[in-house]
Amino acid sequence: MNTKILKTGLIFLLGLCFNCSMTLVWAADAAKVALLPLTINAPDRLDYLRNGLQDIMASRISWEGKVLVLDKELVQKALAKVSGPIDEPRAVEIGNKLGADYVIFGSLTVAGAGSSIDLRVADLGKKQAGEKFFTETKGMDEVIPRMNDLIEDLNEKIFERPRTQSASAKGLMEPQVAPAGVGPGGKAPIALKDFTLKPLSPQIIMNASGFDLAGIWRSTILPYALRDLAFGDLDGDGNLETVVISQNAVYIYRFKDEKFELLKEIKGGRNDNYVGVDVADINGVGRPQIFVSNFREDGDRSLVVSWDQGNYSVIAEKIPYLFRVHRLPGRGQVLLGQQRRGDWALGTAIKVLSWKDNRYTPTETLKLPEEINIYNFIMADLNGDGSPETIYLNDKNRLVILSEEGKVVYTSAAHYGGTVNMITAKEWGTWDALSGTIMSDRVGRTYLPARLVVVPGLTPGKLEIIVNKNKDSLWNIVDRFESFTSGVIYSLSWDGTDVKEGWRTMTISDYVANYGVEDFKNNRQKQLVVGVVQSRGFSYLASARSLLYCYDLGMFKPDKK
Repeated sequence: MNTKILKTGLIFLLGLCFNCSMTLVWAADAAKVALLPLTINAPDRLDYLRNGLQDIMASRISWEGKVLVLDKELVQKALAKVSGPIDEPRAVEIGNKLGADYVIFGSLTVAGAGSSIDLRVADLGKKQAGEKFFTETKGMDEVIPRMNDLIEDLNEKIFERPRTQSASAKGLMEPQVAPAGVGPGGKAPIALKDFTLKPLSPQIIMNASGFDLAGIWRSTILPYALRDLAFGDLDGDGNLETVVISQNAVYIYRFKDEKFELLKEIKGGRNDNYVGVDVADINGVGRPQIFVSNFREDGDRSLVVSWDQGNYSVIAEKIPYLFRVHRLPGRGQVLLGQQRRGDWALGTAIKVLSWKDNRYTPTETLKLPEEINIYNFIMADLNGDGSPETIYLNDKNRLVILSEEGKVVYTSAAHYGGTVNMITAKEWGTWDALSGTIMSDRVGRTYLPARLVVVPGLTPGKLEIIVNKNKDSLWNIVDRFESFTSGVIYSLSWDGTDVKEGWRTMTISDYVANYGVEDFKNNRQKQLVVGVVQSRGFSYLASARSLLYCYDLGMFKPDKK
C-alpha cells in the first residue's frame, strides 16, 4: 500500500517537474518585452489613464509561448534608477538591465479635445532605430480603441502575430447590452470625487445627479486668432449662422448636414481692431444685424453688417460706440453702447441704443455701478423669484451677484474669466532696466472677458450661469505672462444664498477666447460652442490659429423662432 502511494507520488512529482520544465523552456524561448509606462503630455494629471493603458498594452502584447511581458514592478524598479525623460537611449538602457529582447515606450499627447499616441519599439538585438507606431484620436473616448488598433499593428510587424478583429471595428459590429450602472460600450462612469466622468462625453464632468451630455465636435483649423463669436439666422432661412471675428475681419459660417462652411469673409482695414461681435434684429426688419465693435487708436469706429438680396454688406460704419447686445429682463434683446472718456476705454455711462433716422441713437441710460461695463455683466432672474439679479466679473476676476436693489449678495472666492482681449485709451513706452527693453505702460486699460451666458437650469424656472476660467487668470497681469495655456467652462447655479457648480468641461488645452450656447448644428437642440486660440505669447492678437469645439447639450430646448 505504501509502495503504491510512493510510486503515485513520484509520478506526480515527475509530471509536475516536466510541466515546470516545459514552462521554463517556453519562457526561455519567448521574446522578453520591457513595457515602459507612457509619458502623458496633458495639462491635467492622468496617472489613472497611464496605468490603465499600460495594463491594456501588456494584456494585448502577451502571447503564450511567444511573447513574455516582464513584470510591471521589475520595470518600475529599473525606471527608478534612471533620471530624466524616457527617450530611446534611456529606454534601451533599461531594457538591457532587465535582460529584455525588446523595449516598448512612447507617449500620449492631449491637444484640445483630441490626442495622439506615439509608440516606439526597440529591438535590443539590433543596432538600429526603433520602429515607430503612431495614431491620432478626435476625442478621448477613442484612446482605448485606437490603442488596440495600434497594438494590432505592432504585434503583426514586430512579433509576426496574426491580426485579430480590431477592437474599434468589433465595437461597431457587435451591439452589447450593458448591465445596470454601466455606460454605452460597456464602460462604467469613472468616479472623480463628487463628480462623474460620463463615458459618452469624456470632455464633460457632471455631478452625480447630472444629465446626459453626449458628443463633441471640433472644427478644422481657423487660420486667425478668434476674439468673439455670435449666432443668428442672418438670411431668414430658418438656419442659424455663426459669426466669428478676428482682429480685423468678420467671418460668417454655417453648420449644416455635418459640414461647417465659410459663407462670407468681410475684411476690415489695417488699423481696425475688432473686440466684440453680436447678432440681433435691433433695426426691426425681421432679420438680425451683425454688430462689430471696432476700437481703434483714433477712436471708436464700430460697424453693422446685414444680409440683403443675397449678399452681406456694411450698412453702417464709423459709429462712435462699442456694442454689446443684452437680454434685459422683461424687455428682450437690446443694444447697449459705451464710449471712451479721457484715459478710459469704457469711461462713459452705459446707453441703450435704438435705430432712429438711419442712425443708432442713445435713448436711455442704465444705472449700474462704475465697475460694470457692457462686456462684463448680464442681468437675469437666476432663482425664479421675480427679482432679476445683475451678475458680473470684477477687475479681480471674481464673480459678483447684485440684488435688484443693487446690493452685493455674493462674491466668489474663486477666480473666473481671464482674457488677453484688452483695450486702452492711452499708451506710452518706458525703459525697463531689468529686461533692457521698451515696455508698454497702459493707462485706463480695460479687459474684455468672454461673455457671461445664462441657460435654463435643471430646476424648472431657474437659470444657470455659464462662465469660463483660463489658467493664469488670477490677476490679469497679461504683460508678464507668456500666454493663457488652458481653460475650463463652468455651469453655476444660484439658490439665493450661494453659488453651486452644476457641471464643467474638462480642461481645454488652449486659451478659451469666447463661447456661446445656441443651436449651432441646426438640429433643434442647443450646443455649447467654445472658441479657442492655439498660440504662445501675447502676440496671439496679431497672428495665431483657432478652433471651435461644440459640446452637445441635450437638456436645453431651443427658443421658439
